[in-house]
Amino acid sequence: MNMSFAKRQLNALEKMGALILSLPKLLSTGSIVKLLAACFAFIQLTGAVLLDTPTCPSGEELDMSKFVMTWSDEFNAGNFDKTRWSGSWCWGDNGISTNEGGFWHRSQVSYNDGHMTINCSYREDGPAGPGYYGYGMDTRPGSDGPEKIGFEQLYGYFEIRCILPKGNGLNPAFWFICEGMFNTDPDGGLTDGGITGAEIDVFETKYNSGDRTLHRNSIYHTIHVDDYKEYHRSENQGSFYAKNPYEEFNTYGFEWNRDEYIFYINGVETARTDFGGVCQVPLYPIISLGMAKNLSDNKDLPAEFVVDYFRAYQYRQ
Repeated sequence: MNMSFAKRQLNALEKMGALILSLPKLLSTGSIVKLLAACFAFIQLTGAVLLDTPTCPSGEELDMSKFVMTWSDEFNAGNFDKTRWSGSWCWGDNGISTNEGGFWHRSQVSYNDGHMTINCSYREDGPAGPGYYGYGMDTRPGSDGPEKIGFEQLYGYFEIRCILPKGNGLNPAFWFICEGMFNTDPDGGLTDGGITGAEIDVFETKYNSGDRTLHRNSIYHTIHVDDYKEYHRSENQGSFYAKNPYEEFNTYGFEWNRDEYIFYINGVETARTDFGGVCQVPLYPIISLGMAKNLSDNKDLPAEFVVDYFRAYQYRQ
């Protein structure tokens, strides 16, 4: 049988080997708890290798001492700050963008108790007619007129703290992009990978899967390079469990330097890569609640994507 594995599965296989090598040391401690934890991790890693299922974050802890904050939105103002954010491809107060399963419109955004919430609901009287509505917002400088100062940055650490919406057909996402992602060679020549622009998906969810699959309570990371047409390439970094993400706040972040991207959940490393060649130009963040065609199967609507903060940091000199 010819069996091929993606890089993420090979990484899980490597972790399994390291776990096996650590068993003698674990046995010498006499700790039943540590031994059971190792067995549980081994079972999860086996699933990741054979079935591409999620695992718990198990890497190094994030060292925040090497960073200094450069920009943040704690969402305490109580309204949509047009100097910072605009709709992502749906500009203006009444901008509308079509999504696979519905529409994006700013009326789906609300503020309460220091949180920003993107709501997904079915609206018979929606601004684009009957349908499902969500929203996507970004900080691309100047994209909605000179009032929008926005934000973009080259390298550093970027983090969101949020509660994910529940149910089928919803794709909450925290991601980064720049216009260079769309600049492939019009003459069909070689592209530069992600050097002059990439899409970094810090998290998305398996929104087209059933609500009771093994991917429940998990997110995944992906890198995209070279536009979205014939030269497009991507690398999925694997799926990882968060702690009760539909009911509790978790943090999701990524570190970006000249050499690689490193992903984290609650300050614990999940994956790292230099796929496509690490981006060398500034990127801006997008917070969005996308919708798929199976949204009609969702029994938990209206659903809420609750964001406590977005924070950006730069490396200390």
